[in-house]
Amino acid sequence: MEDPLSVAASVTGLIIISAHIVGIAKDLFDKVKGAPETMMLVREEVENMQPIFGQIQLLLNGAGSQSNYNNLTMIAVHNLMTTLTGCVIVYSRLEGKLNEVCGFDGPTTASTEWKRAGVIADRVKWGLWRHEEVLGIFEDLQRQNLSLSLMLTITNW
Repeated sequence: MEDPLSVAASVTGLIIISAHIVGIAKDLFDKVKGAPETMMLVREEVENMQPIFGQIQLLLNGAGSQSNYNNLTMIAVHNLMTTLTGCVIVYSRLEGKLNEVCGFDGPTTASTEWKRAGVIADRVKWGLWRHEEVLGIFEDLQRQNLSLSLMLTITNW
């Protein structure tokens, strides 16, 4: 059985990285010419997942009704952890793609440089934002969103 603290930590990490991804995607779409529409699709999907992570975090912290908490026991912890791990993997792929397009070497470099410089228009290489690859990431995001939404529907039933 998975450790409940690691589940809560995963949710917290996903909330943080989703805010980071949304910020980068918003800056890219708003400030850099030629941003593809798939950038907006991905951003919107990540934004749609943020409240889901928040609801899961509330449930894990014991907030909500007793019936919600009892229904939470209908979901095996390892199923929730598997889905959250899937989210981490998809978010890592997406963050890697954003870093690649922006010319950053890795997540640490990207975070530091991004905070310092913001979007650097002449560094952005839209050719690296491959439509098919991004659509695959988008579909994976939708799958994770659907799985988590279903789990939340069970707890609210």
